[in-house]
Amino acid sequence: MTNMFCDEPIIAGYHGSREYDDIDGANAWFDFYYDLAYHVTEGHRIVLETEHYYISIGHNGVIKDRKNCSIKDFEQDGEWLDPFIHDLDDEPDWVDYESTFFVGERLQAVKKVDNYYLLTFDDFEYKVIPHELKDDNFPSLHRKNSWAYSYVLGAERHIKRKCSCGGSGQLLLDFVSDYVVRCKNCKKSTWAEMVAEDAIKEWNEGHLECELPDITIE
Repeated sequence: MTNMFCDEPIIAGYHGSREYDDIDGANAWFDFYYDLAYHVTEGHRIVLETEHYYISIGHNGVIKDRKNCSIKDFEQDGEWLDPFIHDLDDEPDWVDYESTFFVGERLQAVKKVDNYYLLTFDDFEYKVIPHELKDDNFPSLHRKNSWAYSYVLGAERHIKRKCSCGGSGQLLLDFVSDYVVRCKNCKKSTWAEMVAEDAIKEWNEGHLECELPDITIE
């Protein structure tokens, strides 16, 4: 694609928020369940890192900056940039789903569409939807059934293996915010994992030790 917004793959990501909550009514939510969208007000942003750039994504759109400082020095006044991958010392790293979703992708194009920004990556399109501070209708994940599962969108490129029945796997979030990959056809699945990458790895290695035929998905 000519005039690509950034031709370098994303190698890391960060969620930016004000350390002291000094912007009243600031909020942000990654929607991977109903749509692929980032709902955001002033006071929050995403920073995606490539080899040579930082890409800031927030309520005012998308800005690409040449990477001439550390991520710590890229923080704005009063801001904390929290990495998508968390170092837990003697335990395996905690990998947020945002890392699984963004890392490896290139941001090809950014377009303003009505009241949101449409970001085109290699494998998906992603909306950035600005909101006013103290928005009473700010979205979130809602379930009518407290035991229901939710579809998790955007992981399809990582779920490489077919089930033994020939069906495709689908990433789900359960009612305690753990992840499984379940066959769309026969409903066999992985055991629940706290990290999405672990559930995907179990599926790709053929470890389908559970069956989930009767779950409710909202």
